[in-house]
Amino acid sequence: MRLSVGMALLGSAALVAAAFPAIAQQPAGSSAPLPTAAAPTGGAVTSITVPSGTRSLFKIACAPVSVVGDGDVAKSINETEMRDFTLSSLFQVLDPQSFTANLAAEGNSIDPSSWRNVGAEGVTKGNAAMRGSQLHVEPRLYVVSRGAEAVLTKAYDVAPGSLRSAVHQFDNEVVKWFTGTPGSFGTRMVFSATVGRGQKGIYSIDSDGQGLGRLPAATNVALAPAIGPGGSVYYAGGLADGSYGLFRVGSPVPVMHAAGLVFGVAFGGGKMALVVSSNGQSDIFVGSPDGSGLKAVTNGGLNTHPAFGPAGQLAYVSNQGGNPQIYVEGKRVSWRGTYNMAPAWCNDPEGTKILFMGRDGATWDIFSGDPGGGAGSMKRLTQDQGSNTYPACSPDGRMVAFFSTRGGLFTSNGDGMNQQKIASVTGESLRWEGN
Repeated sequence: MRLSVGMALLGSAALVAAAFPAIAQQPAGSSAPLPTAAAPTGGAVTSITVPSGTRSLFKIACAPVSVVGDGDVAKSINETEMRDFTLSSLFQVLDPQSFTANLAAEGNSIDPSSWRNVGAEGVTKGNAAMRGSQLHVEPRLYVVSRGAEAVLTKAYDVAPGSLRSAVHQFDNEVVKWFTGTPGSFGTRMVFSATVGRGQKGIYSIDSDGQGLGRLPAATNVALAPAIGPGGSVYYAGGLADGSYGLFRVGSPVPVMHAAGLVFGVAFGGGKMALVVSSNGQSDIFVGSPDGSGLKAVTNGGLNTHPAFGPAGQLAYVSNQGGNPQIYVEGKRVSWRGTYNMAPAWCNDPEGTKILFMGRDGATWDIFSGDPGGGAGSMKRLTQDQGSNTYPACSPDGRMVAFFSTRGGLFTSNGDGMNQQKIASVTGESLRWEGN
């Protein structure tokens, strides 16, 4: 059945916001997004001891691409590639100033000894040229130990404005060549942020921190975005009469206006989860992505922040045990800390995890845990580094993103190492496309 259309009370919104401040407020220190992106910060790591020890990174050299008549194209390709590989936590990107190879003489091959002398284990290079209105790009990957010829060659014909997309595709193929699973470069994240007194907006940003943009919203208060069917972005929108409905970016009318306040939505496994607050409580309803067949899966109290796992499991936050904690399919899975929230699934190559933010005194930090609820599985990803909130995981499970009061949006690997500030933006309810 569909949730019936009805009016909501502002009192319910106030109660839910007080119990779960992340629903309608930003953490202390947050601010409206700035239309800038930040270069990777050099990989400062946390002081956390990782059981697996230090990981050896593959040393890769991103050689300048050969482009006839347009230095900006070569620069864009090179910068995008170096940024992707740095953020991946799989590669050590070598300083281009150290390169000694004669690129003109090498052509479409490499002199392995020249690259071995500067410590390179792999090299990327290629060619680009305009063909009519399209830009033809041929990037290549070389592995020094395998000789002079490329081990991976791709070709892309794209509009000049889509150049970065082609580079991301190739970088994903490079990651796949080494690991068997492609990377997640070129995907996007969405989040909400304060844009004025009593106002919130929805933003989109590329996974490397580029392409920040505010998405059109039908209301002055737009909360809790989620990426749904067909890549559409949905959000909870506050209306002038005090009610909150479910909206889709690009449409001025609510997709659904429930008998209560719609405070959040999630999609996954062919299902939709909807948070509806009424009479001082909030429950989660699950049904089809079109809103049909919705049924309550919680019963009273405060239940928020739904997130679907890779097998369709539903994680959410509930205070049914007293304090807000993480639950999966009705079972509590977080057992440390008195205030845990904002779960996000991470299909890590080493095993599925749940990321969440937990309060540590006056600050928040990012943690991961076992979705099965193992008490000893909880791992801390940030510590003594300001307040860190709203984790999201890349589709390939290798990268974690979160906001920090250190000044923006950060990424790290799944252990919290290789932390890189990628953009000077802060907000809430961060979601990563495809996960």
